[in-house]
Amino acid sequence: MADVLARLSSRLIAIGGILLLVACSTGGGTTTTSGSKDVTQWVAWGGAELAAYRAVLKPFEASTGIKVHLTTNRESNTAIANGIEAGTELPDLAPGPSDPIQLRSWVSKGKLQTMETALGDKFSAYISNTYPALVNAPGGAADDPYIGIIGGKHYMLIIKTQVKGLFWYNKKVFTGTPPKTFDELMAIQPASGAKLFCAAFESGGDSGWPASDMIDNIIMRQSGDKVYTDWIEGKQKWTSPEIKLGYQTFLKEVAADKVYGGNTNALTTPFQRGGKPLLATPPGCMFYEQATFVTAFFKEDYPSLQAGTDFDFFGHPSMGNSQYDGNVNGFYDNIAMYNNTDAGRQLMQYLSTAEAQQIWADAGGTLGAIKTLTYKDPVFKRSAEVALTAKNLLITAGDYMPSDMKHAFWKSLLNVTKNPSSLNSELARLDQIQAASYKSS
Repeated sequence: MADVLARLSSRLIAIGGILLLVACSTGGGTTTTSGSKDVTQWVAWGGAELAAYRAVLKPFEASTGIKVHLTTNRESNTAIANGIEAGTELPDLAPGPSDPIQLRSWVSKGKLQTMETALGDKFSAYISNTYPALVNAPGGAADDPYIGIIGGKHYMLIIKTQVKGLFWYNKKVFTGTPPKTFDELMAIQPASGAKLFCAAFESGGDSGWPASDMIDNIIMRQSGDKVYTDWIEGKQKWTSPEIKLGYQTFLKEVAADKVYGGNTNALTTPFQRGGKPLLATPPGCMFYEQATFVTAFFKEDYPSLQAGTDFDFFGHPSMGNSQYDGNVNGFYDNIAMYNNTDAGRQLMQYLSTAEAQQIWADAGGTLGAIKTLTYKDPVFKRSAEVALTAKNLLITAGDYMPSDMKHAFWKSLLNVTKNPSSLNSELARLDQIQAASYKSS
């Protein structure tokens, strides 16, 4: 999820052109001691997100004299992989790879610097100040490639995050107590003339990803983080009882009698407009499930509405297995170091501080990664509490699957929403794609 539409971070890759910038340093994995005052950095951001990052950099550049040369490259993983293969120069800083296999490969080749090296004596402060789920592997494991931990070392600086699986509501319409369980949610009687849910899955060539966020939140709480991560890594079959149950539960949420406009309306409604009926007069639905970033679209449709006053959210309810309630779905932006330079280390150290991340938080639209930041927006203040109490902040499944698997996954959700009776055949087809795509990835 690049600006808000890049899966509202570095996630929704593949829109817009690719701008390439030749790094001014020597190749990946080297140390530069020349005292260069330049840092080359690739980012996935554009628009307001890029403007916010420039604001973050302004005091750093003014105080150090270091110039950060930014390039928006939404396919940086591909470009860096090609650079590593060809032995060409790499940017000093860029997002780390989203593919766990690629991460392990680049680490083994010495192309990524550890955060222990990049942050130096500020590393301990980074670990203690950041949301625990973003810097600690579950159960104290040595590896968690989704947050950049390999062999007990950290290879990604987590700088900001978003929380998914939130149920948004109109405060003038829903005035009850937020449901604690999914069954309680499904039992709520909607307002007269309204449906229980709004749903919107259209997103151009990536249509279906909003539906995948919904089923992700179900599976991680229903069957646990191990099943969830095994599924991402191709070790859990789609026809397994756990994944099938997740689909069956998702279908309850998008049943024709539960969704505004009927289930097929969700297939053609852009996700940005999915919450519009929620806040209409009269309301078209009671709840809309989406991430923290969705408030930007609420305000596009209804500029006068205020977060916390006119609309609010509650976290994803329990799926009945309390031991998994602490699994929270989200995504985050990270920065990895490809060239170990003095200027690059200074920038990484600055970005790990509350001083830098508070500028992002003040700009709005995101959470920082540091748990002590303050938020003016009551929605982000409360979503920060969700992130802080999470046992595991689990990444979005499709984003870390091979490309053909990801798109088949998204398409399957559109297909079963339209035709629930196709579930068994869709899951069998996904098993076939899984067998082929993970073998070749």
